[in-house]
Amino acid sequence: MVNKLLQGMIAIVVGLALLPVVNDFATELTESGGALEESAAGSLVDLIPILYVIVLISGVVGFVYTSTR
Repeated sequence: MVNKLLQGMIAIVVGLALLPVVNDFATELTESGGALEESAAGSLVDLIPILYVIVLISGVVGFVYTSTR
């Protein structure tokens, strides 16, 4: 069980280390001169970093939960 928790913590650390890359990608698309600057999809693209964190955390929790049963 400790092994799975350690793997989950490593996945969270690596995933959160990649969060600035995801945030920069979303910002480049929606800032001035970006491809989605004034479109309706631009407001949805701003949610990508939040969704990234939610999927990361839920994936790790699911992995640890299913591997400890």
